[in-house]
Amino acid sequence: MEDRLEDLLRGLVACNSVSPTLAGGPGEGEAATFVMDALTAAGLRPVRQEPADGRFNVVARVPGRGDAPPLLLNAHLDTVGTDGMDAPFRLRRDGDRLYGRGAYDMKGSAAVMLALAETLAADPPPGDLWLTFVADEEDRSVGTEHLVAQWLPTLGTPPAAAFVLEPTEEQIGVAHKGFVWFEVEITGQAAHGSRPEQGIDAALPLTAALAELKALTDALAAEPPDARLGPATVHVSRIEAGSEWSVIPAAARLTWERRTLPRDADGRMQDELERVLEAVRAFPGRHTATGRIPFVRRPHAVADDALPVRLLRRAAPDATLAGLSFWTDAALLGPHVPAVLYGPAGHGAHAIDEWVSRASLGRVYRTLLRVVQEGRD
Repeated sequence: MEDRLEDLLRGLVACNSVSPTLAGGPGEGEAATFVMDALTAAGLRPVRQEPADGRFNVVARVPGRGDAPPLLLNAHLDTVGTDGMDAPFRLRRDGDRLYGRGAYDMKGSAAVMLALAETLAADPPPGDLWLTFVADEEDRSVGTEHLVAQWLPTLGTPPAAAFVLEPTEEQIGVAHKGFVWFEVEITGQAAHGSRPEQGIDAALPLTAALAELKALTDALAAEPPDARLGPATVHVSRIEAGSEWSVIPAAARLTWERRTLPRDADGRMQDELERVLEAVRAFPGRHTATGRIPFVRRPHAVADDALPVRLLRRAAPDATLAGLSFWTDAALLGPHVPAVLYGPAGHGAHAIDEWVSRASLGRVYRTLLRVVQEGRD
C-alpha cells in the first residue's frame, strides 16, 4: 500500500495548488481535477463544488452495504507558497521521507483518502463514507464553510463523526486553539516637524496600547494553563505610522493576534479590545482612536469519549490524545459533527524542507481503514 500512497501523493504534489489569496497561486483547480479523476476511476461519482470564484471542493460518497452511521473524512487541497524551494511540485523520496510542497500539509492525507476510496469502493464499508477535499484552509476556509452551511444541511442522514486528517504525528487531536485578530487605528494631524504645535502625533499613543498588551500578556500567563493546549497568548502583528522623517504622523495602526482556549468566552475578546482602546484614548493629546475585530476563528474541543475518539482509540489503541497548537477546519465542523484530528507524521508545514513519512502514511491508512470497516461503536 505504501507504493500506491506514494504514487497518489506524487500526482497530488505535481498539481500546483498554491493559495491565490495567500500566495498568489492558481488555487485548487488542477488538484481537484486529479481527485475527481482518481475517484471516478475507483467507480465513485464525485461532485465538484465551487465555494468561491475559482476555488474548488470535491465531495464523494462511498456507499455502505448496511445501516452503520455515516462517517466523514476531510482534507484540504490548497497549500502555502513555494518561495525558496527547489522543484516544489516534484515528489522526492529520501529514505522514509517524501519531500514536496503539501506532502505533509496535507496532500499526504488526501492520498490516504484516495487510497481508501479505491479499497472501499471495491469492498463497501458497513455504512456510508463521505470524502471531502476542500479549498482554502490555509487562508479563510471557504471550502469547509461551504460544506457546513450549504452541503451538510442537504444530507438526509448527517455524518455521525468527522475525521480531519491534518498531520498530528499519529496522535488523536481532541483540541486546538482558536485565534482573534484585533486592530486599533489612531488619527492625529500631520504637521512639519519644526512646527509641532500644529500637529497631533498619532504614533505616540501606541505606547499606551503596547503597555496594555504587555499587561494582558502577563495576566494570561498567570492564569492556569489548559491541560492540553497550554496558556492563551497575545502577540503584536504589525505597527504602522508615519510617512517622512520631518512629518508628524497623522495616522497610526496597530494589529495583534490573540490565541484563544476553549474556555474563553466570546465577550472577553471585546472586553480586551476596549481595554486597549481606553488606554489609547487616555493618553494625553487630541488624537482619536477606533478599534475592531476583523476576523475570528474559534477554538476546537471534542470530548474524550466522543464517537470519533472512541473509534480511533479502538483502531489505534497506542495513540495518545493531544491538543494541537495550530487552527484547523475541525473547528468549523465541530458544531455540526463530532470532529477529531488524526494524520501522519512528518516535518516542515509551510517550510522549504516539507516532508511526510512514507511509513506513517501507511499506518494512517490502515488505522482509518479499520475505523471505517468496523464502522460501529
